[in-house]
Amino acid sequence: MSHVYISHSARDFDALLELHEALRAASIPDWYVPNDGGSREMADQSIDDAFAMIILVSAASVRSKAVRQDVERAKARGLKLIPYQIDKARLNGFFKHEVLPHLRLSSTTPEGLKQLVAETKQAYKKKCPVVAVMNLKGGVGKTTVTSQVFGAWQGALGGRILLIDLDPQYNLTQTFYEMDVADASAAQDRSVISLFEKSRLHARDTSSPADSWLTLSTDPFAPTRREKLVHELMGEGSPGGRLDLVSGQFEISKYAFASDPAALALIKEHFLQSIERYRSDYDLIVIDTNPNATFLTRCALEAADRVLAPMHADIYSLRGVRLLNQVIKEQIAADNRPDLSVLFNAVGRSEQSTFEADARNGAYNAKAGFDLASSLMRAALPRSGHLQVKAPKEGQPAWKQLTIHSGRGGGLKPIRESLKAVALELKLLLEDA
Repeated sequence: MSHVYISHSARDFDALLELHEALRAASIPDWYVPNDGGSREMADQSIDDAFAMIILVSAASVRSKAVRQDVERAKARGLKLIPYQIDKARLNGFFKHEVLPHLRLSSTTPEGLKQLVAETKQAYKKKCPVVAVMNLKGGVGKTTVTSQVFGAWQGALGGRILLIDLDPQYNLTQTFYEMDVADASAAQDRSVISLFEKSRLHARDTSSPADSWLTLSTDPFAPTRREKLVHELMGEGSPGGRLDLVSGQFEISKYAFASDPAALALIKEHFLQSIERYRSDYDLIVIDTNPNATFLTRCALEAADRVLAPMHADIYSLRGVRLLNQVIKEQIAADNRPDLSVLFNAVGRSEQSTFEADARNGAYNAKAGFDLASSLMRAALPRSGHLQVKAPKEGQPAWKQLTIHSGRGGGLKPIRESLKAVALELKLLLEDA
């Protein structure tokens, strides 16, 4: 689990607790040495596990040996430093050299604490971006891209990746598991509905939110430990690493029929808070979505840092991308609007010289309603039987469904290279954002 480490002196505990509460309200995990002391070894391990360090700059912390050791450790690890001045401390030589170049925030400025939380949240999102795979036309390969591209990412580039099946048809889940396994998981609330409503996963005496389509539970809940919720796809015999799945279920269709906007707003916040919490456990979160503009679409868009839109080389897929861009621009606030990348999927050889080439040259920008050419990824996926979604074989481990791990020969090498090329380009886009 990753967190922001707060470096402080023992005399700054009141400011520390105020900051801790502000971070908790923003669903950002933090760690700090308790006021009754902690070992240097414990602090060093926490710094090593952190995504950033907040330094409370005060007269006491400037003189603190422990704070100096914290900063030195963070610098050696290349950790992002976010200093926050809480009094009129006179900086010594070490602080002037190591901390002052990063110091922009102060408790004396208007909304200083709010700005500190916002900057920390940006670092948190950078540590684990969220990608929504989406097109408002069906049949363009969203599930194939979610499973195979990000399976290739984990296999070739590493990292801890979480896949979330937000489509009520739950095809992503059925890519890896037989339907009875998926349904058994949903029957235990070990499924996507537990991201929205308090369920038996959170409290034994709670009724399942899947049991009633007429009510929405707006009771707050703390997101459960990932081990209780996810399916670990890289199981026994796999090449290793972490690729996990939050399985889908049909019952989240009930949100399309709910008529209480206040209740929907609350369960959307539950979903967004759950996503923020699970960022601390992963390096990338990927959401597979349904091909409609619904409540679930809004949830995915508000959670996402980037939207990846697969499209075929035809005018029908283009229409779906046009509608998707329109929804993003009209329904998502500018300060929370995800970037859009478009990926050509299942492109045949003849199409590569016609529709795809024309699109890259800007011929379809007007019909798309935006600069499609600049949003297109350079890499593309070819049409191939290796990338067709197939039902898992009985007894076969889930990771065997991934093309990058599915055997040898049969033209697999160029397909795998295409998958890795898409993954690498997307990784670079996320790092540069």
